[in-house]
Amino acid sequence: MNDETPLIIEVRCNESADRGANPALPYGPQEVIEEGVLAGEAGASVLHWHARDTDGTERPNDTALYREVIEGVREQTDMLLHPTLGFIGTQGDAQGRVRHIRELNEDSKTRIDMAPVDFGAFSADVWDGEYERFLTDDQVVSNRVGYLKELLSVLQETNVFVYSVVWGAGAVRTARSFQRMGLLDRSTFWCLGFTGDEVPGGPPPTLANLQTYLEAIPSGDPWTVHCRNGDALPLAAWAIMQGGHVSIGLGDHPYSRFGKPRNSDLVKMVADMSLTLGRPVATPSQAREILQLKHAETVQKGS
Repeated sequence: MNDETPLIIEVRCNESADRGANPALPYGPQEVIEEGVLAGEAGASVLHWHARDTDGTERPNDTALYREVIEGVREQTDMLLHPTLGFIGTQGDAQGRVRHIRELNEDSKTRIDMAPVDFGAFSADVWDGEYERFLTDDQVVSNRVGYLKELLSVLQETNVFVYSVVWGAGAVRTARSFQRMGLLDRSTFWCLGFTGDEVPGGPPPTLANLQTYLEAIPSGDPWTVHCRNGDALPLAAWAIMQGGHVSIGLGDHPYSRFGKPRNSDLVKMVADMSLTLGRPVATPSQAREILQLKHAETVQKGS
C-alpha cells in the first residue's frame, strides 16, 4: 500500500443518528438511495447504511428495507454495498445479525459486497460536554471471543467478505488471532475505529493512536479510518498521506461547522483533499481490485 493507491471513500450515510442536528441525514430507503447515488457521483466507491423506516426507526434485520436500497442504488451505480449487522442492540446474536445477509445473498442481484465485524470492546456512552454529564449510562460495545467464533463461522458459510472494524490495537491482535485460526480470511479491509469527544470511552482520533493501529495491522493490508460521534476530516488527511482510505458520513457526525452539509458534500471534501495531495480517488471497480474482493459479484449499472 502506498500513497499512489487510489483512495477508497466509504460514505457512512445514516447509522443510528438522529437528523435533529442536520435534516440532510437520510432515514428511509428512498432517501438512502438518493444520498448514496449523490455520494457516488462525488467520489464515494462504498456505501454503508442502516435499514430505517421513514420516521427513523431502525429495522436492523428487515430484509425488505435493505433490498429496496440495493435495487435502487444498483439501478444507477456500481458502488460497493456494505449494510450493517446492527450495533449494540444486536450484538451477541450471531444468527440473527446475519439473517438479512443470507436472504439478500440468495439472489445475485441483491448480493452484498461485504459485511462488518466489530472486534474489541469499549464504553459507548454519550457525554454532554456543555452540561458535563453522561446522557446514557449502559451502552457498552462487547465482542466476546465465543460470539465472534460463531459470527465469523456463519459469515464463512455465507461466503461474505469481512470488513474488520477494530476498536484499539488489542482488537487488531484479536482479529489476527482469528486469521491464524482460519475463521477470518487473510484478505480483509481494516476499519480503524475512533470516537469523538461525545463518546470518551473509545480511542480518540489522534495521530499517535493512528500510528499505534498501523503498527498492529499487517504491512500492505488495506485500511480505512472512521470517527464515531466526531469529525473525521483530520483523520482523513493523515490517512490520505499514509496510504489508507477514508470512511465518513452524517451517520457519524453532523458536521455542523459547515452548516447543514449532505453526505455528498463530505465525500467531495475528502475527494478534493486527496486530489490536492496528489492522490487519485478510486472508482468502484478500482476499490474491488484494491480489496481483492473474491466473493462478491460485480453488478453493473442497470443489470
